[in-house]
Amino acid sequence: MKNLFTRSKLNPILRPQNSEWWKIYNPGAALDNQGHVHLFPRVMKQEKDWHSRIAHAVSDDGERFVWDKELVLVREGKDETRGLEDPRVTLIDGAYYMTFAAYDGRQVMLHSATAKDLNGPWRRQGPMAPDFDFFTSGGRMVRWEQGKPVEQTTQKRSYHWSKSGGLFPGRVDGRYTMLFGEFYIWLASSSDGARYEVEPAPLLRPRKGAANFDNTFIEMGPPPILTEKGWLVLYHGIDEAFRYQLGFAMLDESNPRKVLYRSDEPIFAPREEYELGDALIDVIDGGITAMSKLNDEELKVFYKKIRAENVMPQVTFCPAAVLKDGNLWIYYGAGDTSVCAAWAPLEEILKLVG
Repeated sequence: MKNLFTRSKLNPILRPQNSEWWKIYNPGAALDNQGHVHLFPRVMKQEKDWHSRIAHAVSDDGERFVWDKELVLVREGKDETRGLEDPRVTLIDGAYYMTFAAYDGRQVMLHSATAKDLNGPWRRQGPMAPDFDFFTSGGRMVRWEQGKPVEQTTQKRSYHWSKSGGLFPGRVDGRYTMLFGEFYIWLASSSDGARYEVEPAPLLRPRKGAANFDNTFIEMGPPPILTEKGWLVLYHGIDEAFRYQLGFAMLDESNPRKVLYRSDEPIFAPREEYELGDALIDVIDGGITAMSKLNDEELKVFYKKIRAENVMPQVTFCPAAVLKDGNLWIYYGAGDTSVCAAWAPLEEILKLVG
């Protein structure tokens, strides 16, 4: 792995200790006109009726954050029974767009909201691709069974599973454009910035082979960033050891359907104790419902069991990246419990493209 990033010495920069939250993780991020970093983390309480909300915190230096007293978005309607997950934020034509996954307990569906200012208010736009069908669009899901990944390629009925939407910070051929997806990554576009048409086949797929860091499934990272070499697209590669590692692709500036480069190795991966520790991971069988009922001693036994079965993911999940003074800052969820920061010179990443 290319060791390009420097982790903040203040990591985790947002953590649940001494707060009302059980989990603070997977933030969206954007810079305002004064260079302040705005984070929009997903937050959860340890409660029977568990669900995610989206909060807001602001920083002058990108590492020390002050919380907004009010939540940005809370659940509304049956699509959001289990809340709103993993936002991304993009500035397009003077307006901010936030994508997030609405989760009803069975399916996830990308929604969006817009605001003229990062301090809000945010106006909801509803589902982004309501007619998207995961399996007929070429998708394949993966579940871990007895410590090994197993693919699921069909579903008896129509199945919607859209999440992790990264909007391009500018129109492509006059249209709003987005990369999105878990397991595979699709390209979609829109005339109005609200409803999107999904292209019929995935743009990026997992790459088979034991040597590949993205051999099991992939998931979109933060919104694409325009560079001198094209659109920089960070994405998560998940391997057979259930590690979430960050790689990247470079897309053609005028035609993002054209993949110019894709990294052979990850450029960021779980390493520190706060990224590998006793994380309360939503994707474990039984999920939040089961774990929220366990006391501290029972959780320790639970963790030991799932580690032995190789079903405890190692997670650095990055929905957020901002460019500041030539450095690419990433903000990521560590172990599904806290928010961390790291940075790397953008030029060092671009050198890998050649």
